[in-house]
Amino acid sequence: MNLPIALTLSVSAIPITVYFIYIIASFISKPPFTETLKSLPNVSIVIPAYNEELVIEERLKNLAESYPKDKMEIIVSNDGSNDSTKDIAKKALDDYALNGKVITHERSGVNKAINRGIEQSFNEIVVITGADGLFDENTIPDLMAVLTSSDDIGAVSGDMITYSEGDTLFSKSESAYRSIYGRICTWESNLHSTYCFNGAVVAFKKKAASSLNTRRGADDASMALSVIRNGYKCKYVPSAKFYELVPHEFSEQRRQKIRRATRLLEATIFNNDVFSPKYGKFGMIIYPLRFLMFAVVPTTFFLSLILWTLVLASMNLIYGFAFIVFIVFLVLMGNIHTNIVSSFIIYQGYLLIGLFNMLRDVHIWEPNKRTKI
Repeated sequence: MNLPIALTLSVSAIPITVYFIYIIASFISKPPFTETLKSLPNVSIVIPAYNEELVIEERLKNLAESYPKDKMEIIVSNDGSNDSTKDIAKKALDDYALNGKVITHERSGVNKAINRGIEQSFNEIVVITGADGLFDENTIPDLMAVLTSSDDIGAVSGDMITYSEGDTLFSKSESAYRSIYGRICTWESNLHSTYCFNGAVVAFKKKAASSLNTRRGADDASMALSVIRNGYKCKYVPSAKFYELVPHEFSEQRRQKIRRATRLLEATIFNNDVFSPKYGKFGMIIYPLRFLMFAVVPTTFFLSLILWTLVLASMNLIYGFAFIVFIVFLVLMGNIHTNIVSSFIIYQGYLLIGLFNMLRDVHIWEPNKRTKI
């Protein structure tokens, strides 16, 4: 075997091996049974909000219908909105007879907004959720059932159900991605913990968590990693659903996904101290695999595509050109039929750009366009 082919096979083996492990894991993962709680605990719900005037009233109305009002405190952490978010939120809290308040501060990013909300919360259990999206009547109760089922569980997250106003390659890629994401997180939870939470629906015990770094790292992953570092476990709860509208236009999805990829990479790389036997199977299996998935696979995947193109072109230029056409075809097939291969290629692109984007300060950003729920 000549050197170029050996190098190409070696580079290609990295993404193939990592994702082969995850594919097998997704097929064998089954969520454990958890009994329904007879008595629900008191919770504080923190909503970081920036220019949410189109959606905040409906979000608060939804919360009023999702959990007993006498067991719920709501804190809208208004992150320097320059629209009517503050006034609409205050009125909605009164209109729906919700116990809560709006705290307003200068624009400083979602992590700091969450920290401020937690600091002013009263209850031992806190739920973090977004201003755009919906719970159903089982979302919070199912989170609470798992969170309170064991003293060593410090945080839980639910499953995101996406919908879109348009049926495009990019909305379909999100659907395909979500079809396997939850099963991988469930496998990690069964093994020990997952830190790949959905930020739109996270619940934790205050005693288990630490304050979020206000400048680096996704709030959901950073929260989970702090809980694991403090000696607790993080569990994924597939039955706890959060319904979110996702962008269908390329420009909007690209902006959202690159931002999320950047923040997730920051949380992963800057918490590398959890790569240790001290954290059991999480530190020795789950974290290393996720590090490879996020920080190594995107580079090796695209490098392997370049190498295969060069190897095939060295045999015959037509072979190299045909390979490029084949890859483009795989991506575009996602527009005809939702499939995980197309989604995989697109998301490797987002992660690769996210790696370079880490050089920028992205802790404050403009949210995607809101649509009234």
